[in-house]
Amino acid sequence: MSSARNVSLFVFCILVLMPFAFAEDASIDLATGLAADNRQMTAVTSNTDIARQHAVLWDTTHGPYIYYHPYGIWTTLVGMLADSGFTISLCSTGVHTVDLTEYDVIVIAVGSNWYSSYTQEEVDSLVSYYNQYNQRVLLTGDMNFCDNTYIANADNIPFSYNIFEWLAESGGILIMGENPYVPNSNINPVANAFNMTAGWATIDSTDLHFTNFAPHPIFDGIETVYYRLAGEVVATTPAEAIAWTDSNQPTIAVLDEFTAIVGDHTRTAGISRLTIKPNPFRQSAEIHGMNSAGTVHIFDVSGRLVVEQKEKTIGSGLKDGVYFVQVDEYQTEKIVKLE
Repeated sequence: MSSARNVSLFVFCILVLMPFAFAEDASIDLATGLAADNRQMTAVTSNTDIARQHAVLWDTTHGPYIYYHPYGIWTTLVGMLADSGFTISLCSTGVHTVDLTEYDVIVIAVGSNWYSSYTQEEVDSLVSYYNQYNQRVLLTGDMNFCDNTYIANADNIPFSYNIFEWLAESGGILIMGENPYVPNSNINPVANAFNMTAGWATIDSTDLHFTNFAPHPIFDGIETVYYRLAGEVVATTPAEAIAWTDSNQPTIAVLDEFTAIVGDHTRTAGISRLTIKPNPFRQSAEIHGMNSAGTVHIFDVSGRLVVEQKEKTIGSGLKDGVYFVQVDEYQTEKIVKLE
């Protein structure tokens, strides 16, 4: 994410610090903390001594359950993030209606989207966001432990910060599911697009403190993670589990290494990679290293196939923008055509 974009976001969204104050022109439902007129809402603060700025979009389009929104059960998390340089904005009109490139982290939580499922249009917009900026995706269980009522050990707050900081480094999507008895089916269209599923199996209440982690930046300085409620997650390549209960049930999954999501298939790294020069390019580019019999597939950022050819010269029929080149068993390569 560019520093210029972050600066513009700082002008647009002043940071939040407890206690919260909301923009005067937003009519707030005190029972839910949400903007009554269904507009995007941003919390504000007077704290100006913060080194870095990150913008978070928290989606509530499909309706929060009771107080499962940023200014309800996740108040402690929002306050911690705000004090660390994150602005929190709400979206209630569908992520496909928002310019997602303005945000460093997108939050898709089942508690905040309780009453209906994500549509294909919304999923496509999140896939496009991921593809365009080489994002990261993280699937967790119930992160209600960030509320004061449920804090069980001191590791949980820095763990939450680690998650958001890691996602914001390159931009990313945080998906929060829960146990199988809640409507994870509402958010699983999003999770499934990134080869993950939330709430597959019940995790026993004695297994909610877990210490079995893979080496990963979100666990830096963390010894134990506590979930109030959780369901086992499922991840298939290229997504992978990175945390487990003591009984080896996966509890956190990640799509960590950039892989283009194209159409109905995930294009993963192959035996070798191609070289495309020049890249970026203005008129055309040449593919080097491909088998002469290979078929070239070029996808746009939404995963739509726009070109299929045998020739090694590409680009003449493409509009300006970001694309992904896939040739048979080779690793997907990102290209950029300029004006």
